[in-house]
Amino acid sequence: MESLSRRNFLKTAGLGTAGAILGVQHLSAQGLGSSSPAPAKGAKVRLAAIGIANRGAQIIDEFERTGLCEFVALCDVDPESAESRKTIAKYPKAKLFKDFRKLFDEYADHFDAVCVAIPDFAHFPVAMLALHCGKHVYVEKPMARTFHECELLMAAARKHPELATQVGNQGHSEA
Repeated sequence: MESLSRRNFLKTAGLGTAGAILGVQHLSAQGLGSSSPAPAKGAKVRLAAIGIANRGAQIIDEFERTGLCEFVALCDVDPESAESRKTIAKYPKAKLFKDFRKLFDEYADHFDAVCVAIPDFAHFPVAMLALHCGKHVYVEKPMARTFHECELLMAAARKHPELATQVGNQGHSEA
């Protein structure tokens, strides 16, 4: 078995994300806290965006450009900001949330993956909750605040190898 290094983790997460985005194999959510069926072959990945202004809006645009996904939920603590309103206007069918916990509690059956672009201190709880709920995760760097939080996230990702996880870096993740 290959040793777990940062490089191997990122390589595996990147390949896993590519597989999820390209629709090679989708998660069957049964038994992972979600009752949503696996998407049909060729179906778009249903995404929930947590953080929809500024960097979040840029990430949303990059995912949208692929043509492989659809945004079904948007979450931001300040949906009235000018930047948030622009994103909301682009996706009028997406359900809007102000609290990521309510997003997962009330709407987890409606999305396959999340992209997270919120203040750094909140990356860990959102990513951990997403993994716990059986959702693929793209989280902007840093993935967490402390080494301990990083280790906990890596352990959670190892428990769910069927889930794609990626830590984004603005200079290297967009394309």
